Amino acid sequence: MYQDHTPLQVAGQLLIALLFLGTGAVNLVWKYRQHLERMVAAGIPFANAALVAGFVLQFAGGLMLALDWHRAMGAAILIAFTAAATAIFHQYWRVEDPLRRHLHVSFIWSNCCGTIGGLLLLM
Repeated sequence: MYQDHTPLQVAGQLLIALLFLGTGAVNLVWKYRQHLERMVAAGIPFANAALVAGFVLQFAGGLMLALDWHRAMGAAILIAFTAAATAIFHQYWRVEDPLRRHLHVSFIWSNCCGTIGGLLLLM
């Protein structure tokens, strides 16, 4: 595990894994209903099944990175998860308030450039 990594690479990989595992735990335990309601409101078919599948992907990919087990596959899983979650939860065009709309656009840029970019480096 982590044989070919520098200490900084290990730290970066663990921080990215922690991002997904930590937010997944918070969302599963405290925000499940809120996310489900947002998905239903957005018209996501089979919202509950989709939400559960999202958590499975999030935790599976996060654990794969944390354990450095099939790192490229874990990163690919998290890229798919991030793209889907961003498309579902950051539909800025539906938001009336300019500040909230701006925040959603910022999250899209952060997720698609920063998070997915970091995951690509792990592949």
